[in-house]
Amino acid sequence: MPEDDEILEALHIVVDSIGGEIRTGQDTMANLVGATIAGSGHAVIQAGTGTGKSLGYLVPAALHATAEGGGPVIVATATLALQRQLITRDLPKLADALEPVIGRPVKFAVLKGRNNYVCLQKLHGYVPEDEDQALFETDRGALGEQAVAVREWAETTATGDRDEYPGEMDPRVWRAFSVGRRECVGESRCAFGEECFTVLRRLEAQEADIVITNHAILAIEAVEGISVLPEHDAVIIDEAHELVDRITSASAAELSASMFDRALSRSRGMVDEATHDRLTAAAEAIADCLEALSIDQVKEQRILELPKNMVLALTLARDATHSSIAAIGSESGASPEDLAARAMARGSLEEIHDVVGTFLSAGRHDVVWLEAGERRGAVLRLAPLSVAATLEKSLFAQTPVILTSATLTVNGGFNALIDAVGVPPSRVTSVDVGSPFDYAKQGILYVASDIPPPDRDGVAMEALDELADLIVAAGGRTLALFSSWRGVERAADYLRVRLESRTDLPILVQRRGDSVSPLVERFAADPHSTLLGTVSLWQGVDVPGDSCVCVVIDRIPFPRPDDPLMSARSAVIDEAGGSGFASVSVPRAGLLLAQGAGRLIRSGTDRGVVAVLDSRLATARYSGALRKSLPPLWFTTDRSTVIGALTRLNEEFNGDAGV
Repeated sequence: MPEDDEILEALHIVVDSIGGEIRTGQDTMANLVGATIAGSGHAVIQAGTGTGKSLGYLVPAALHATAEGGGPVIVATATLALQRQLITRDLPKLADALEPVIGRPVKFAVLKGRNNYVCLQKLHGYVPEDEDQALFETDRGALGEQAVAVREWAETTATGDRDEYPGEMDPRVWRAFSVGRRECVGESRCAFGEECFTVLRRLEAQEADIVITNHAILAIEAVEGISVLPEHDAVIIDEAHELVDRITSASAAELSASMFDRALSRSRGMVDEATHDRLTAAAEAIADCLEALSIDQVKEQRILELPKNMVLALTLARDATHSSIAAIGSESGASPEDLAARAMARGSLEEIHDVVGTFLSAGRHDVVWLEAGERRGAVLRLAPLSVAATLEKSLFAQTPVILTSATLTVNGGFNALIDAVGVPPSRVTSVDVGSPFDYAKQGILYVASDIPPPDRDGVAMEALDELADLIVAAGGRTLALFSSWRGVERAADYLRVRLESRTDLPILVQRRGDSVSPLVERFAADPHSTLLGTVSLWQGVDVPGDSCVCVVIDRIPFPRPDDPLMSARSAVIDEAGGSGFASVSVPRAGLLLAQGAGRLIRSGTDRGVVAVLDSRLATARYSGALRKSLPPLWFTTDRSTVIGALTRLNEEFNGDAGV
């Protein structure tokens, strides 16, 4: 296995090849990653923006995987943007630089879940897809046109990877071209088994030194116990602040009337009439119970104990789906079309069977709630209180694991993360390798302490006034982050009137369903623009330079008081004598605040202001803990200082531009 000196020598070769600078934090990280992969413990590494985090773990991973006796390393990311960066930029450059050192190319591959790839059976019409086939048979305007465009792409793509489609795609369109794991007929029985995109990607992964995947694949292995990844020596989890939410999502279950509609449609004609009637009766019972539970409900509502009629309906559904699955069977010698149709029907039935079983076996460590849906009707949901035990047994007990991100600490420590993910404290090394940026000189953290704190109606009018003043002082160049769509819409309405005469300060507004990338590109291209958005803009936005000198955050992003899962987790801690607010709400808000504030300083020359329009960040008893979670910007509550700093920056940039 490579020694520290070998790791640093290789790292510096790669850094030099891309014209980078040697950074102490990156060196520290690389050595710790190498030692962890070669050992039996785990590591938690916070590597601030500018550290060169990706190369800090990719270089030691590559050296280990290509060394004699070494094995592959898995790298899991939370976002598509980082996955693309690793595959298209970082790994190719690393492979070129290290080939003379290693003596052979570093082989890498990307591996995603089956439903991320085009299903060739569906593409070639072997699968009659009930609700989606109509996309191609009726005129549905933009949706129909999009379906035609996606089909044209699907017929020529070399990878079948949805993420490589060059445009927006409605989920309903993609369902017409893809299948889930349950619905796949299987490689050996598929008419296109040898050409299957999923199979080909898995074969590539089997031969790779480094396999790039996502948190969802880790969740399949951890939660469902299904082996998807190739054999490996270590797992590196980037964007690890997202891990708990991703695993929780994968562990969750949901039940809706539409699931039964799909199963009934797909199984019709494949089971006898009596069996189909039993399934229909179970579907009607579930639908009636969901409707009864949702009467007078506006938002999400936790259910401490399922009503007896719901338990009976769930039992009927479990038995009916079991009988239907057995009745469908698998006929030998059936045509590819028939095999595919049976797989689709069986997959829908198995999904319901497993979900109702989960609800029937729910215990005190599960949270059950009802979500009143507008378009798809009420949905019954379940999620675990904690995923720590699951991860401890299925992830941390298997191989060395490295968790890393630019934002992992809360109140200056790693305890919240370590407890949440279940890594044994005695087997983990935690370190913050810092950032090469001088945050205190490059940026200001401004808290508007004189503004009334936000209430249920959202940010105060005074906060909107402050936002407008900051935008004017900065000459645009502002990313405004809101914790709700309502906040975005209210701010947009206000600014449209307040800045009506300032045509030189365009306002870009994120709308529900908007793709983030085009918005961010427009924002970066026009330094005088302001971008208003919500959750998806709080992280991953990378706009260095003079296009973003002011990041405004409307309020401390605490979980909603009516969030069933967060409130249940808090309640458990309160009942044990602790503080659910301090243990659940503050860590969650601290990490999201750090992500939002991290949008400001993206390079060593960036300067500007992070302005939080929530006085509680300066006055509340928990304010110190939250501020310790943020980059160490220079802190002030003096409005005139901030307005002056932004005005000078604007004048400087305008002067540089010859204005």
